[in-house]
Order: sequence, then C-alpha cells, then structure tokens
Amino acid sequence: MGYTREQLEMLERQREFFAGDECLLARAALWRDASPQECWEAVREECRLAEQLISQYPPDVRERALAREPLPADTIALLQAMQKRSG
Repeated sequence: MGYTREQLEMLERQREFFAGDECLLARAALWRDASPQECWEAVREECRLAEQLISQYPPDVRERALAREPLPADTIALLQAMQKRSG
C-alpha cells in the first residue's frame, strides 16, 4: 500500500513539529517545577505503558521492536543510582 502525496506531506509536517524546538520546550515546561521524585514516577509509568503496549505486538514485531543496542554503561549507572534513591 502506498501513501498519497497529501499523506506524505502531513507526515512531514508532523515530523517537523515533533523535531522542532517549540514542541520540545512545551514538553519540558510540563516538568520544569516537578520534583525529581515526580519525574521518576512519570518515567516509570511511561515504561509500564510501553511494556504493556509492546506485549500486545505479534512475536515477530515485538522481537524487532526490542532488538536494539544496549544502553551505555554510564547511562545504566545513572538510572541505577536514581532507582536506589527513589527506594
């Protein structure tokens, strides 16, 4: 199935919006006054929702979605430290 020119143009506009500073600043503003604990809880909830969504994929799609490079060691250490602090 192909895409129409209008569909491709709409997708490009969406890509530009989500890649732009305006979108990033608006999303960041939601968390500007949040505590580290509130941010951590929000991340945990997003991860739970992502896990739930991925579990509904067919096995071949799930395998492709989960096949990626591992996180860098410094990122893992940072996340582990944050998790320890949140108890």
